[in-house]
Amino acid sequence: MTDRLIRLMRIITLVQAKPGILARELAERCSTTERTIYRDMEALSAMHIPITHLGYGKGYRFIGSFALYPFDWTAEEVQAFTALGKAMPQVKPLLPDGFEGAYEKVMAAHNKQRTEHLETELQERDNPWIKWAEKAEAEEQSEYLIPILLATLSQQIIQAEYYVPERNELLFGKIDPYILVPWQHRFYLVGRNHNTGKLYTYRLKYFARVVVLDDVFIKVHTNMQQEKHQHFRGNEEKEPVEFKIRLTPAAIPKYKEKESITPLAQTKDRDGSVVMDVTVEDVPCFMSWLSQFGADAEIIEPEHYRDVMKRELIKWLAVYS
Repeated sequence: MTDRLIRLMRIITLVQAKPGILARELAERCSTTERTIYRDMEALSAMHIPITHLGYGKGYRFIGSFALYPFDWTAEEVQAFTALGKAMPQVKPLLPDGFEGAYEKVMAAHNKQRTEHLETELQERDNPWIKWAEKAEAEEQSEYLIPILLATLSQQIIQAEYYVPERNELLFGKIDPYILVPWQHRFYLVGRNHNTGKLYTYRLKYFARVVVLDDVFIKVHTNMQQEKHQHFRGNEEKEPVEFKIRLTPAAIPKYKEKESITPLAQTKDRDGSVVMDVTVEDVPCFMSWLSQFGADAEIIEPEHYRDVMKRELIKWLAVYS
């Protein structure tokens, strides 16, 4: 992360930790100037972070019940907080009653959380679904994430080269970056293309080059929430799909080797094949998983996804015919 992005997150944490904190205090804690803090507050306001100024000498606080979890402790912060326990006998006379008990509870919670994280990592290490998600997330990393994010905050035009995989074409042009949308391990930029004057959704991984220009833009399209929902609607809250599948005896050993799905019901046929009822939330991932068994796996229900698999097979036949 850039220094500015780190500072913005730190400001959010400080305002949450101390409602009414002054710009002067924020500047001291962030090792910057008050003028920079004022600019950062404008950027946070543009991000729709509900921070309000209470008036002269009264500082900043969040509006309503807005709150964010702060970042996890850094290694340096853990070391510093742990070292406080060793100095407790010396500083205890200077501290109010109850501090030592509060400190012990914080350390107990930290140690419990650390243990839970380790246990979760061990459980997920060999889980193929987790590996798939991590792989998908890694594939979406882009060196232009931070420059584009900062350009959206400061409303600066970007000069970009964008690859369109459907047409195998590289496009050039200027874009007004309106909003960055994280969705299903991917990042999308919603922005206005200067060549057409229209609003488009760009997948971040397909940016081949990005230069943030000094020129600023004014948002022509103001109904951003509606525009965003039109593109992503129906995808964020899909209902789970009930599948009935059959695995032949040849597929059973491979399935048992790494059981990555938990069937709701399972019956064994006379020929040794197994019929399973499965609830699936990520259908594309499930279809990909099922394809590894080839002809030894069959979708019985829903009929729609039998047809989907048939269409995929027809495409393969067309390639190799």
